Amino acid sequence: MDKEDLPRERLVRLGAEALSNAELVAILLSTGDREENVLDKSRSLLKERGLVGLLRSEVEELKQVSGLGVAKVTRIKAAVELAARGLADDEWPAREPFRSAEQVFERYRGLLGDLVHEEVWVLVLDQQHCLIREERLYKGMVHGASVRVAELLRPVIIHQGPAMIVVHNHPSGSPVPSRADREMTADLQAASSTMGIELLDHVIVTRSDHASMARLGLLNDEAPESRDVGEPDRPGYRA
Repeated sequence: MDKEDLPRERLVRLGAEALSNAELVAILLSTGDREENVLDKSRSLLKERGLVGLLRSEVEELKQVSGLGVAKVTRIKAAVELAARGLADDEWPAREPFRSAEQVFERYRGLLGDLVHEEVWVLVLDQQHCLIREERLYKGMVHGASVRVAELLRPVIIHQGPAMIVVHNHPSGSPVPSRADREMTADLQAASSTMGIELLDHVIVTRSDHASMARLGLLNDEAPESRDVGEPDRPGYRA
């Protein structure tokens, strides 16, 4: 190929949006192997796994692909993670208070919606319900028995947050809470209430939908419509 037609040169000249998926992946791979040049390698990889499949693949899965060493695999995974974090940061300003389950969903579906494994995140919130810190505490097959309430409360206690939200995903695509989800939420509410920490919600997200434990009435005895939206100086949370 002429030098000006190489993916990196085309990106500099035309911008990333002008490149095909194969060309963008080729830039991450940097080099090909004995059988294929880097662009052909990228096309083969996309044909085999598809773009979404490539993004969802774990490190060990990608290492099984011929010609993909640790350096190439880690570059791909780092690029995917940065993109997901950047999407979340752009969609939700750090000092914007959480006021609803929809806002939680919009922030975290980019991080969790396309995963093929479950993850449980804890959001530590200040008095205004703004984010102090977010932590991923569980990754993999999440069962009710494996989620310890003490671990969910730990970052909230360490960072002295008066409120919290739990977020986790359902790879199945259905946001309907399981029995284990409900039991874990009940246990967490009891423990957080004892410690003076307000559990605002437990939100289950998928790629296109979500469910709110607060909206389902599993966090208090009040109907969702009657929940206080807060004083002007302390924004409330409406499921």
